Amino acid sequence: MSNQKQKDLNETIELSLAPKNLDVKQNVRFEAKHVRIKDLENTFKTHNYSPIIWSDGYRSSDKFKYATGFVVDIDKGLTIEDAEVKLQQLQLNYFIIPSKRHTPENHRFHILLFFNYPVYSVNTYKEVSDHIASSLFPETDDSTLDAARFLFGSPDHVKVSSFYEGADFDVLELGELWDDTLVSTDSKDQEIRVSEIVDKTSIYCPFHNDNSHSAFIEYSKKSDNWFIRCTACARTFWKYKRLQSLNEKCEPYWSYGTEVYELGIVNDEFYIEKIGRPKFHILTRTDDSQGEKARAFKHLVDNKHISHISRIDYLGDIDAVQSYHTVKLNDGIIEVHHAPIPTNIKDNNFIENYLDDRFGQHKQFIKEYMAVLSYTNYQKLPTLIFKGPRGNGKSTFAEILGEIYHPLTYEWHGHEETFTYEVEKKLLIVEENESTKMSQYKTLKKYTGQKYATVNKKFKDPYKVKNNMNIILLTNESIPLYVSREEMPSDEYNNQFFVFEFPPIQKAMDPKIQEKILNRLGHYIRTELKSVYDTIQNAGYRYSIQVPITNEEKALFRDNVTDVEADSDLLIQRIIEKRSSPIDWNEYAIFIDSGYLPIAILREFRDTRNNYNRIIKNLKKRKFITGEQQRKQFGKKRQYCYEMTDKLIKVINDGRDENLTSTAKSGQDSAQKDLF
Repeated sequence: MSNQKQKDLNETIELSLAPKNLDVKQNVRFEAKHVRIKDLENTFKTHNYSPIIWSDGYRSSDKFKYATGFVVDIDKGLTIEDAEVKLQQLQLNYFIIPSKRHTPENHRFHILLFFNYPVYSVNTYKEVSDHIASSLFPETDDSTLDAARFLFGSPDHVKVSSFYEGADFDVLELGELWDDTLVSTDSKDQEIRVSEIVDKTSIYCPFHNDNSHSAFIEYSKKSDNWFIRCTACARTFWKYKRLQSLNEKCEPYWSYGTEVYELGIVNDEFYIEKIGRPKFHILTRTDDSQGEKARAFKHLVDNKHISHISRIDYLGDIDAVQSYHTVKLNDGIIEVHHAPIPTNIKDNNFIENYLDDRFGQHKQFIKEYMAVLSYTNYQKLPTLIFKGPRGNGKSTFAEILGEIYHPLTYEWHGHEETFTYEVEKKLLIVEENESTKMSQYKTLKKYTGQKYATVNKKFKDPYKVKNNMNIILLTNESIPLYVSREEMPSDEYNNQFFVFEFPPIQKAMDPKIQEKILNRLGHYIRTELKSVYDTIQNAGYRYSIQVPITNEEKALFRDNVTDVEADSDLLIQRIIEKRSSPIDWNEYAIFIDSGYLPIAILREFRDTRNNYNRIIKNLKKRKFITGEQQRKQFGKKRQYCYEMTDKLIKVINDGRDENLTSTAKSGQDSAQKDLF
């Protein structure tokens, strides 16, 4: 797609129009008119129409002059709502209008897709329309692919829908846009057929509303082809080469199993689609003349047969200029290489000051994280947990990281579901995480620990990918995530989480700060972060770099507590309080002093008497008690007990434990209450 955003409703699109009627024989000649976007509804209800412009207005494939868009014609298999979801996910501008046979039960409708440039080659138009029909809307009526196709006007009562905040369909990405039929205007304001040009010639650009001769047409010996270069568009438009070798025709197609598949990258997203042998011959324009169909299919089987796809690897490739894919036939591995954000402004100090303001003493850690994210794949990185109220910049920074490899970034819901689109990505961003369930903690450990993952997509066969996922959690909550507090890291060499609370923004908020950073990020990752990456010594670090154990992380582990953990902690705290009390130590004191915990304490303690079996299990899990219960006698007293470990004895003797929860510590306020 193009980078165009937010279409102006006063902008026009050129269409071929005829009076509204239902007789095909009356629709031979059309008139080309410029229609404002805001007038499309009225136009499509009062006229028959087409985005194809024909020479002299006569509707015929042989008279194809150019096309400004493509109309998808849906008669079955797709609802308007499903089409809208798909188009908005693709961020494509569109206009949808129900057709004359539309009913609430059977949706029949037309989708106008706007081209970002006019297409002056009928062959390219067919390739573009074939691509849209095969890759985006396989439900479309095949008859709409005809270069003489028009649509009947819709009833007056139908409701239309549109979306203009995305991008127009990028036809330049799919092929050459002009051929020898193009007629342009030279610098002397004289019309000239490009096939008659023999030397470099200045012309008015045919791809935008050119008010001066902003372009020139010239022959390239190196490419053995003609091209138009426009300084205003900042684009080079190559001439359509009618003759293609068999290898060129078959370039995106592969033999797999008994079928033909198409592999490619559209809008920076990799796709693999089963198209079948008949459509393969249509798309490659191979026919039965001189056995061309047989030769084309044999070429696939002999040279491009994938016996088995073992996995697909999605890679961030710092050296890639644009995204591409490769197929390793012997290994059955498809590698998809995604290019990083391009270089624009060279101003590293701006980003340095931004990182210093947001992260302070942890700035170097963030730079090392960004460096590893940019320059490696399949290296474990810690999960980033960013806390703080709205307006402190945590979402802005997460989105900045996501733009390093935008196609490999995914807004994730934070838990595993049936369809796992997220596992083929490199960076998962969880906005406003509020889950404190153990299941999410297990999912995070699985996603950051497993070597491979299975991608499950709707209507697709599952396939395996090598795990490249890194995770960022954004939250306003003080306890944003369940963690097992027994797994609190003890050193920065083996720390899975970086928990950080964003400080308030002291200066006036800059609404364009993200845009300014992104304009400078491409240069920053290729220079400053390259230097950082070259100096990183990751030997011994489980998560690639040294991960600070922040006070926020300590609080996260300390304050994560289940009900039974809270009761266990409260029991221990009450014992500590009772033992240190000046009042006499009760009948259990001799057992506690001898290193044994009487079961009767749990049964009589009012907060745990109905839950003591679970508390015993919890105390064992945390290695506070050990072994099986046994009957012990000290003096004249006899009790069933568990042996206390040195860990619990130390807690009781010291009178404190940093691992006890704040809930337990708050029990000090009730020190004067009876324990039993």
